[in-house]
Amino acid sequence: MSSTTAATSSAEATSPSPASPPQQADPVGSETSQKPASPSDSDAAKASRMPATDLLRRQMAHCGEYTYQALNKIGKISPEDTSKITQKYLKTLQGVEKGAVFPDALYFLAFEGWQKDEIEARDIILQLTRALLHYTKTKISHIAFAHQNETPIDFYNSYPAVSEICRLLSSPIIQVSEKDFFTVTSINPFTATAAARLIVNEIEADVGRKPFQFVTTTDLNAWKYTCERHFGT
Repeated sequence: MSSTTAATSSAEATSPSPASPPQQADPVGSETSQKPASPSDSDAAKASRMPATDLLRRQMAHCGEYTYQALNKIGKISPEDTSKITQKYLKTLQGVEKGAVFPDALYFLAFEGWQKDEIEARDIILQLTRALLHYTKTKISHIAFAHQNETPIDFYNSYPAVSEICRLLSSPIIQVSEKDFFTVTSINPFTATAAARLIVNEIEADVGRKPFQFVTTTDLNAWKYTCERHFGT
C-alpha cells in the first residue's frame, strides 16, 4: 500500500515514565490457539487473531489512572475529584461488554464527570490534551487536521487485530506506509501511546521487526469524525 503524507512534526513513542502508560510486556493476547501457523494457514491465523478484551480493558484502566493522576498533579482536578472520577471510570470500564468501544478517560471526564455540553467539552478537552502533552515532556505532536488523512482500509483489512485495537481504543491510524511506519492519534496522549505499542506488537509478530511508531493527539471534533469514518462509531 502506498504511504500517505507524513505529519509535519511527530515523534516515536518513548519508553514509559511515571507519566506515561506502562510498557507492554506481553504481545497482544489472542483468543485463538497459539500453535505455529504453517504457510498454508498463516493468512487464516492472522485473520482470526484478535486482541483479548481483558487486555485492552487493563490498558484503558492504566491510561485512565495515569490521565487523572497527571491532571491532578498539574492542578486541573482536585485530589478528591481525582479519586471520585477514577473510581467512576474504572467501574464504567468493567461494564463495557466484549466488542464495545472503551470510553476514553478525557472524554469521560468532560461529559460524564463534569457534565459539559458539546461546545464546552470541545474547548475543555483541547486544554487538557495540551496540558497533558506539556506534562509528559514527550515530543508527541498535536495536529488539528487528523481527519483529513485517508482511511487505511487495506492496512486494516490486512491486520484485523490492529483494526480492532484502533476501534476499541478509539485511536485510529491516520498515516501508514506498508509495514514500515504508522501514525496513530487520539484526544489523549496516554491512550494513543498505549494503542501504538499494541499495534507494534501485532506487526512485529507478523513480519519479525518493529515498525516506526508515531503518536499524535488531535481535537475532539477531528477525533470523533475520524473514528466515525474509520469504524462507523
